[in-house]
Amino acid sequence: MTMTTIKVPKVLRDRLHRLAVEDGLTLAQEIELLMERNAPKPKPTMGGFRSGKPWSAVDADDELLEGFGEW
Repeated sequence: MTMTTIKVPKVLRDRLHRLAVEDGLTLAQEIELLMERNAPKPKPTMGGFRSGKPWSAVDADDELLEGFGEW
């Protein structure tokens, strides 16, 4: 875990602290909870391709061989 300092208005800091106390959490946990509720983590952008049909190694070979030997 890293330590970061953020500057917020005193009113906001007090509000965050009050919410944390009400939920029985630390200030960091409350901020994390609020972030998860309001700004969920983005879905990964790699490895998410779906062709919509089953794909096998034979299909891949056929696709790669298509066009070889033609001039």
